[in-house]
Amino acid sequence: MISQNLKKELLKSIDITKQSAKNNLEVTLESYTEIMSRLDILAYLIINDDPK
Repeated sequence: MISQNLKKELLKSIDITKQSAKNNLEVTLESYTEIMSRLDILAYLIINDDPK
C-alpha cells in the first residue's frame, strides 16, 4: 500500500508533468502559427509580384 505522503508527491509530479506538456504544446502551436503566417505572406508577395 502506498503511503499518503507518497501519493501526494506522485499526484503533484503528475500535475507538474501535465502542465509542462500543455505549455510545450502551446509554444509549439504558437510557433507553427507564426511560421504558417510568414509563409502565407511570402506566397502572397510572390503571387502578386508585378514585373515592370
